[in-house]
Amino acid sequence: MKSSHLVVATLVAGSTFGSIALAAKPAAEPVSPIVPAVVKNTKQVELGKKLFFDPRLSRSGFISCNSCHNLSMGGTDNLKTSIGHNWQKGPINAPTVLNSSLALAQFWDGRAKDLKAQAGGPIANPGEMAFTHELAVDVLKSIPQYVAEFKGAFGSETIDIGRVTDAIVAFLKTLTGRQPDFKLPILPPSTNATPRPVPFD
Repeated sequence: MKSSHLVVATLVAGSTFGSIALAAKPAAEPVSPIVPAVVKNTKQVELGKKLFFDPRLSRSGFISCNSCHNLSMGGTDNLKTSIGHNWQKGPINAPTVLNSSLALAQFWDGRAKDLKAQAGGPIANPGEMAFTHELAVDVLKSIPQYVAEFKGAFGSETIDIGRVTDAIVAFLKTLTGRQPDFKLPILPPSTNATPRPVPFD
């Protein structure tokens, strides 16, 4: 009987101390805690946010990035397949944009190597926003407030698709999920001990 109690105590202690050790060195884990984005240019982030929500980047003037990646619904549209220009049903559903900057590649098939390569895709996709990059840029150039905001964010009034996607990416990088305040150690099912939260550093 004493030996079984000793085993349980050892398991509890090992589990608890193991959790503390892992919490103290998250970089050694296969999956590390989410690190908040470091914003270097707040004007680019604000510009990117405005572009993300602006339906004028679409041919119909009704579809924005947020239409399929709705930030009030977890960064997606919660549909089996997303709806694009002229109510077309797409072949797949929209992945969330939350924590998308941490992905190894973009789109479900990984065809875009990073967020910048992804950000301009839906604008010119005939089944999504159905515009062209040239027309989208022309629309932005025709709006004095955008001209001023691009100058403030990039240092000049030049507007091109590269700067449009750079701004959107700057905003997307800030969409990281909330880091939990603690995690619970795993205890053997035979114990009656109450797990104690182990704070992250």
